[in-house]
Amino acid sequence: MGAKRLTQSNHNPDPDLVKFVHSCEYDLEKAKKCAKDFYWSRDAVPELFSGWDATLPHFQSVFDTVTYAIMPRRTPDNFRVIFNSLKTSDTTNYVIVDITKVTLMVVESIFLTEPTVSGIVIIQDLEKATFSHFVKYVWSLPRKIQVYFEDGVPLKREKVHLINCPGIVDKGLKFMGRMIRKEDRDRMQSYSGDDYSELYKFVPKDCLPSDVGGNLPPLEELHELTVQRLIDFKEVFQKHSPGVKTE
Repeated sequence: MGAKRLTQSNHNPDPDLVKFVHSCEYDLEKAKKCAKDFYWSRDAVPELFSGWDATLPHFQSVFDTVTYAIMPRRTPDNFRVIFNSLKTSDTTNYVIVDITKVTLMVVESIFLTEPTVSGIVIIQDLEKATFSHFVKYVWSLPRKIQVYFEDGVPLKREKVHLINCPGIVDKGLKFMGRMIRKEDRDRMQSYSGDDYSELYKFVPKDCLPSDVGGNLPPLEELHELTVQRLIDFKEVFQKHSPGVKTE
């Protein structure tokens, strides 16, 4: 199948066609839409796909504010686990554009190197979340990037687990309601308190940090490894990520 039939973008997706098809469980129509939205987003929101250099000072502020950790072990179903948590309830350095860039970099690093992974499972620790975080997200996130997050990510998203949820989370999610499709909301599983037994039914302890009773190293150690991974990926992003600029 030619590139023009797969997407209207000027980019040529043929080398990555198998990744799009695999992520859409070999549904060709969904793969076409995924590829189209993947490339369209890079043209529509270029500011989020530039400056992908994790050594830049403003990214250090992000890493001091949010923990990003790619778990080194996949789940038995071959899913890669991404664990995020807020380090502070202070929103001063909670800059949505920079945080979104890091999120895109983390996802892209998986997409580029693990073409046969079944997808991703996201765990978000919201213990330090405040309503201000939700307000910042809603008002600061460029709307066009929603196209990418909804159907343009060439990785199947199995579940989003929200752990240590304070009471404000339900209010925050309702506030974000207009930005979240029902099917995406249905993927979310929320947990309150520090009993993670329900989480273990979806993500085994072998794929979780010791902070939540898992068998992997502490979250901060895994965060440091992930940050170094993003630093090392600068040239990879430049060479192999369509539309991405590291400067």
